[in-house]
Amino acid sequence: MKLRKKIFLLALAPLVLVLCMIAVMVNHQSVELARAQREVIEPTYLASKEGELRSYLMLAQHAIAPLYDSGRMDEAAKAEAKAILSRMDYGEDGYFFVYDLQGILLVHPRTPERVGTNRLDYRDINGFPHVQHLIAHGREGGGFVRYVIEKPSTGKPALKLTYVTPLPKWGWLLCTGIYLEDVEYVLAGVDTQVTGNNRDTMRWIGSIAFLGIGVIIFSGLMLNIRERQAGQEEERNRVAIELHDSICQQLLSLRYQVEAMGIRLLEIPAQFAVAENPFKRISAELANILGEVRETGRGLHPMILKDLGLPAALRQLAQDMENETTSIRFRNRGLVGGLPGDTSFVFYRLAQECLSNVKRHSQASRAAVRLAGDRKSVRLIVWDNGIGFDPNCMTAGHSRGAGLHNMKARVEEAGGRLTITSMPGNTKVTATIPRLFCNASSPSMTSDLPIRTLARTVQFGL
Repeated sequence: MKLRKKIFLLALAPLVLVLCMIAVMVNHQSVELARAQREVIEPTYLASKEGELRSYLMLAQHAIAPLYDSGRMDEAAKAEAKAILSRMDYGEDGYFFVYDLQGILLVHPRTPERVGTNRLDYRDINGFPHVQHLIAHGREGGGFVRYVIEKPSTGKPALKLTYVTPLPKWGWLLCTGIYLEDVEYVLAGVDTQVTGNNRDTMRWIGSIAFLGIGVIIFSGLMLNIRERQAGQEEERNRVAIELHDSICQQLLSLRYQVEAMGIRLLEIPAQFAVAENPFKRISAELANILGEVRETGRGLHPMILKDLGLPAALRQLAQDMENETTSIRFRNRGLVGGLPGDTSFVFYRLAQECLSNVKRHSQASRAAVRLAGDRKSVRLIVWDNGIGFDPNCMTAGHSRGAGLHNMKARVEEAGGRLTITSMPGNTKVTATIPRLFCNASSPSMTSDLPIRTLARTVQFGL
């Protein structure tokens, strides 16, 4: 596995692991929070319901107190008390019912057909003997019993909290109950809210994970592209230096020797003077080859860009690209000095590509290169008055468009924007890079060359 992939995995794996751990911890904390909320809410609700039931039962006791406290034990007094309790209710499912100590149902306004039956062995839906527990709590002085029974208004099973208090003179157990659906509803709402919050949190974590992974992948791709470009430029630099230091020197030396031989031929007899012309042609050819090699070296890696900066490099480029048919002018204004190497190199390559296209394709008589800068951005404009071209041809299938397509990608990679307008007599290529991206560019092109490079640049015009 390549080192680049290992670094990528080492950056990605910890991120995924940390996000998974965060997700597990958040889920655990949410479950614990829901449990803690239930533990707080449920006793509070039950306490309020218990207080409510005591109040209702106290009202019922006050309603029959004149009969019960009179000391009467006859059936007429008890029948009148039963009638009073049967008429009392609260809400849709709030009523009072009475058992005796043997489990016989004495009062029940919702199911009068069951009155007089022994319900001692009656059990709720879950098999719980709630009547026996009501009698047991009544014998002990009163208490609360919870059980599941059919709710009269809906006909569906529901959890019911019943309070029982004894009427010992008559041997009665006075009861009333409240269905706890609202408590279950509140607790279910808490669970639903916690589940929803948990789900939203997981979505946020997933989004952050997706974004983080995307940033890492994008950064890896950009790093890979920059490494390749840096490798290419390094190789170009090496080849350019090799051409400059070796081949150009040898060609220049050979040219000097040929010229020296031509001078020496002036001293020989006239019958050998005919040999002077081949030496002149060889010297001219060597001069052309030397110029082409220098041009190739300059194309591979513009040393002047490092040594003297972008304005000087563009001025030299305009002079070198100018010929008998096309005049090229360069102008610069504003804050254009001290640009980072990456930004300078992008502008230089764009100008080089555009001027090359002008020479090869445009049939222009005039061209101009303008470099302008302010506190917000730096802009390069290359203009010519040639025949123009279709800007939509910027694809790999066109020799002219391929270079501009690559330059457009490089300008956008540097954080800038490339626009092209073209018509016969007016073609303009404009690259604008915000100053923010110029300052953020890594100075990969600004590494120092040996001092002797500048001397050779001046000496050989590179």
